[in-house]
Amino acid sequence: MDKRVSCVTLTILTESPVPLSYDQGAGNYNEIKKYHYGNEVYAKTGVSTITYEMRKQLHKNNSWVLSDIVLNKDSKKKVKNVYPTLESYESANEKGLEADVFGYLVPSKQLSKTSPLRIIPFKSVHPYRNDVQLITNRGFLDRDLDRKYFDKDEKSEEADIPKTQALANEEIFGGYYTWTITIELDRLGVLEVKDGKYLLPDEREYFSKEIREEVLKDILDVVTKLTRDIRHEKVLLKPLAVFGGAFENTIPYFWNDIILDEENRLDISNPFNTIYSYDLNDEMYVVAVDNRLKLNEDDLNKKLTSIFPVKEIKKLGEILYVGEDNCWYVSEERASKNED
Repeated sequence: MDKRVSCVTLTILTESPVPLSYDQGAGNYNEIKKYHYGNEVYAKTGVSTITYEMRKQLHKNNSWVLSDIVLNKDSKKKVKNVYPTLESYESANEKGLEADVFGYLVPSKQLSKTSPLRIIPFKSVHPYRNDVQLITNRGFLDRDLDRKYFDKDEKSEEADIPKTQALANEEIFGGYYTWTITIELDRLGVLEVKDGKYLLPDEREYFSKEIREEVLKDILDVVTKLTRDIRHEKVLLKPLAVFGGAFENTIPYFWNDIILDEENRLDISNPFNTIYSYDLNDEMYVVAVDNRLKLNEDDLNKKLTSIFPVKEIKKLGEILYVGEDNCWYVSEERASKNED
């Protein structure tokens, strides 16, 4: 019998050669976003950084129609806040996808939907150690490039050209990051507002089964191909390890289970301890580690779900389906075929 589930949660280890987020900076000094955790300082991102990249890729790569936006201005024509148009958050079709998945807030009407997609943002596995680099505008001041130089009026030529000029100091960081995504399936593709009013639970409208299933596949596809555009660099945040699965309860079970030692060996006893502690053996769990990662000696005899994290993440989109009761289920038949 197919098992009822209400959540997909994935805790992912990835790697980036560059920082994934910067603060606003102060003058010509660019600071990495970071925070204190325990006795160390770690690089991090904000939730909005991740959801921005996800929206962008869902639109460009998966052909999502993003919401039209209301620019709510005050009497001085300054934008106070922005929110989706009524058509966007009251549409149970392709036009309503972004508002449905990422949530919304309409202050003037006191209407909102909490996103069924929850994020614990990227955090570096290893502490930040205060590395800094100097950025200059040498490419603009190289005389060998045969440029002409002008004063600010752009008419009279500038004779006194500086040899070089420092533009900024920038903190740098590269290494492993971990993040968690949790999807509340029972609220995915569910219209909670109609005609400007909240709907009671038994009155809520559902997107079609086909759309809901495709939405989940699209989100999981983006997770496997998530990129970050930052400071003229594009980074593929490829999953190197993933702990998670599809579960009965909406809980990010594995959010703090990824630990690397000083030699970057992964301790996979943590997810197995979580599986045992929360009695998840009968649920659809995933423990997948790319074989480029080293494991602790004590963990070599532990059986992984797979050595292909990307395939395991996509597999969840293939084996989960919406039943006639509008609830989500794991297809045992599809799961067994995937194993073969």
